[in-house]
Amino acid sequence: MRQTGLGSWLACAAITVGVGGAALSACAGKTTSTPTDGADASTSPEAGPGANAPGCPATEPAQDSACTKDGLLCEYGADFDPLCNSVIVCSGTRWARPITYGGAQKCPSQLPTIPPNPADCPASRASVPPGACSSASTCQYDGATCTCGVHCSNYPIRQPDCAPDAGVKVGCCDTSKVEWACFEGPLYCATPRPRVGAPCTKEGEACAVSPPSECGQTTLACRGGVWSLPNATCAASSRGVKKEIAYVDDAQREALRAQLLAVRLASYRYKVGDDATHLGFIIEDMPEGSPAVLASRDRVDVYGYTSMVVAALQEQQKQLDALSLEVKRLAAENAALRKGAKAR
Repeated sequence: MRQTGLGSWLACAAITVGVGGAALSACAGKTTSTPTDGADASTSPEAGPGANAPGCPATEPAQDSACTKDGLLCEYGADFDPLCNSVIVCSGTRWARPITYGGAQKCPSQLPTIPPNPADCPASRASVPPGACSSASTCQYDGATCTCGVHCSNYPIRQPDCAPDAGVKVGCCDTSKVEWACFEGPLYCATPRPRVGAPCTKEGEACAVSPPSECGQTTLACRGGVWSLPNATCAASSRGVKKEIAYVDDAQREALRAQLLAVRLASYRYKVGDDATHLGFIIEDMPEGSPAVLASRDRVDVYGYTSMVVAALQEQQKQLDALSLEVKRLAAENAALRKGAKAR
C-alpha cells in the first residue's frame, strides 16, 4: 500500500508467503455481499475463502506431520482475513507454519465494506483533488482511504512538529498544511476470496482483505502461480497505542546488552522461499522471555531485537563516556605532576 498527498512515502517490511503453483482462479473488484448488522463475517457462507490448492488435506495437518509435495501451501479456517486462519506449508517432507507478519487484527474479522461517506467527500477517489482542503473528513473508497487534515508520519514514531525559527525544517511535520492524504492499495477481494496457496494465472494481480491505512493492510497477490500473502507491518510506537509504559533502567539496559552479546549468530537457508544464504539467529537458541522472540516462540520480534541493539549501544556509550572522563582526569593529573616536577 502507499500514501499519496502530504507526507513521505511510507515503507513497511514486506514478507511474502508463497511458493510455486499453477493455473486457475482470480481476485478483483469489490466484495459482493455484506453481512447483516451484528453478523460475524466469518460465519457468512459467501464471505469466507474458496477452495484450497489441489493436494491439500481436507483437514489441517498437524505440525511436523509427514507430507509429500514440497512447497504445497494450504489455508484452513473460514475467516475472510487469512491472518485469522491457519496457514501451513509442506517443507521438505514435513508440515510447518511459514513465518508471516501482520498488523494487529481483530479475529474473527468483519467482511470489508465501504461505508457511506460524509456529504463533503468527493464522489470518487479519482475526484479527490491534490493539495489543500477544508472538509476535515475521512473518505473511504474501494482501494483508498483519504483524509483531509494535517498528516505526520507515525512510523516508527510520530514526526516532530516543524519549528523553522528553531532550525527544525527537515524530517518534521508541517502543522500549517491542511491537505488531502490518501492511503492506497488494491481493490477488495471478491467473495469468496482465493485461499492462500490456491493456484492463480495472472502474475502480479492483487486484492485487499482489509482497508488501506498507514501500515498493516492485508493483501493477497498472485506470485509464482499461487495466491500469496505479502504482509506489511509497522511497529506502532506512539504513546497513544500503548499502556503500562515503563522505561528501561540502567540495570535492565546492562542485562539487555549482555543478552545481545550472547546471541549465537548463524548462517542458514530457508527450506521454503528464496535459496539465498542469510545471517541471523535461531529461535531455539534464544532464552525464554527474550525480547527478540514473540511469546509464541514461532517468530522473531524484529522490533524487540532492534531495541536490544539500541539498549546495548546506549550502555556502551555510557561506558565510553565514563572512560573518556577518566582519561581526561588522568591527563590533567599527569599534567599537574609534570608541572610540579618542573617547578622542583
